[in-house]
Amino acid sequence: MKGRYIFFAVITIILPFVLAMGSVMLVFTPEFLQFEYRQPDFPEDPFGFTLEERMEYGTASVDYITGILNRDPDALLESLKMKDGSPLYNERELSHMKDVRIVFQGCRAVMAAMIVFIILTIWLVSKRPDSLMGLLHGIGRGSALTLILIAAVGIGIVTGFDAFFDSFHQLFFNDGTWLFYESDSLIRLFPEKLWVDGFSLAAIFTGLMAFLLLLVSILAGKKVKIIQKKTGYRE
Repeated sequence: MKGRYIFFAVITIILPFVLAMGSVMLVFTPEFLQFEYRQPDFPEDPFGFTLEERMEYGTASVDYITGILNRDPDALLESLKMKDGSPLYNERELSHMKDVRIVFQGCRAVMAAMIVFIILTIWLVSKRPDSLMGLLHGIGRGSALTLILIAAVGIGIVTGFDAFFDSFHQLFFNDGTWLFYESDSLIRLFPEKLWVDGFSLAAIFTGLMAFLLLLVSILAGKKVKIIQKKTGYRE
């Protein structure tokens, strides 16, 4: 195998993560959170958070996890208070939120590095047009792999979300650190329906992007082959 094809194999492997993480970033926003809170079938907080309080606390929590410019995010999170002056989060919740922030921002950094790698590979191919088909094959295989993984995720969500959710957390967090009481603020702000809808929407976004990339890679590949056939060129 020519050395350059290692780049294309790597693209096949990393593309599912890039597409999935990009979709997560599209969903994991204050805008999605506020949209969910306003849905008529979204469960009310049995312990008394109003819609406005949920929006305020939920937005601040999401900003804590996703923000990269906050000078002292942990202090900001710990300073969040409920209307009665008590801390919004207890120590276990604060610890988990810090873990989530580390995982989210770490995954985002990895995604950024992967995107740089893909861009670099595309730039190298622009210098070596004879490698174009290899690049298209790498993208096509990565897109197909993404669709397979998304199908598996979809089955997990539909057939047993609790088991899927636990397995997801076990990949990133210490066992049991994500379990809380129903009266804890994290559960009140982020109930199961929010996660079901969020995972489902992220899976749909990922699947759509993968399908479009697969389609583009197939169509582009056919056009390249036609051009090569006309010119008598063989890769």
